[in-house]
Amino acid sequence: MIPDCTLVTACYDLTRYNNNCRNKFVAIENMRSLLETPCYLVIFTDDYLYNVIYSIRDSCKLSHLTRYLIQDFKELEVYKYVDVVKSNRAKYHPTKDERTCAESHLICCSKFDFVLHTIQKNPFHTSKFGWIDSNVGKNFSKICTNYKSNILLHALTNATDKMHIQILNVVDKKYIKSSHLREYYNQYRWVVCGSFFTVGKDIGIKIMNDLNNVFINTTRLGYGHGEEMFYLEILDKYYHDIVRSYGDYSDIINNFVHINQNIEYILNCIIKNYLSFGYYRECCDCCEKVLKSYENYEIEMNESIYFAVLFYYYMSSYYHDKPRSIEIANKIMKLINENYTMKCEYEKNKDYYDAQLKFVL
Repeated sequence: MIPDCTLVTACYDLTRYNNNCRNKFVAIENMRSLLETPCYLVIFTDDYLYNVIYSIRDSCKLSHLTRYLIQDFKELEVYKYVDVVKSNRAKYHPTKDERTCAESHLICCSKFDFVLHTIQKNPFHTSKFGWIDSNVGKNFSKICTNYKSNILLHALTNATDKMHIQILNVVDKKYIKSSHLREYYNQYRWVVCGSFFTVGKDIGIKIMNDLNNVFINTTRLGYGHGEEMFYLEILDKYYHDIVRSYGDYSDIINNFVHINQNIEYILNCIIKNYLSFGYYRECCDCCEKVLKSYENYEIEMNESIYFAVLFYYYMSSYYHDKPRSIEIANKIMKLINENYTMKCEYEKNKDYYDAQLKFVL
């Protein structure tokens, strides 16, 4: 009954480098829910935390599902960049946060190496792999709303050979170019939720290696403050190798398989922004996923949001897939004629909707 997916995580005591980093007690308590989960788990940690992590996992009778890689921070591959990161931050670090330091940044950037190492060793002989931050909070509160014990296992069971990751926001693709890196890093730009993802072996090796290269190149150019912004070019390069979910951090596991949480956020922060940037392919894919969940009765959605998502789907498909836009326009008109509440939504801005629909009807 254990999902065919090896999860990878890391937990290090970095208070010796920065007093504002999570102390041992907070780190362990925020990790406890993960340690109590019956899944294959590879844990990268140090001597400061190993014994207490082991004792919790063992008390749950889960040692046989666990492997530990005990390394001091200075023994990690990324440690060789610590002086470069400190030098970069002394020159340019507009997103400075007292809770973070060069060392904590490098631990975040190590997750690609950690997953690669696990794929290569494959201690549990699984076909899927994943990353999960150890700092999940009590009852996974940082990455899930109303968590129940089956939700993470359900997500792992539904992992595929493609990479599954959650889109958090829409960012201008001009920042993929190195000439825009200084502007890109002048504020933290929310791209994906890097706290949790899954991937198969072959695609995982490709994407983890590329993410590692983005980390190295960005660091050498003087930037890179947090690993989630590295994904911007990866999302484009591996478009068809990535399954996207959508939402905020607290929706990550909820929305992993089907969209069922925080639809207003997805509409206002993702769908609308996709359309305004002219990213019509991405907008179509997002709308389609939301509508599929609603029309399969997997989520609740009020008529106003449903009509809005459907209309954004129509407008984006007009530029991305015109035959599909005709189908969607006909569906909208059918709903208007047959469903009173949808007709009311339509009549709120009838002239605008008519002006848009006339291009295909």
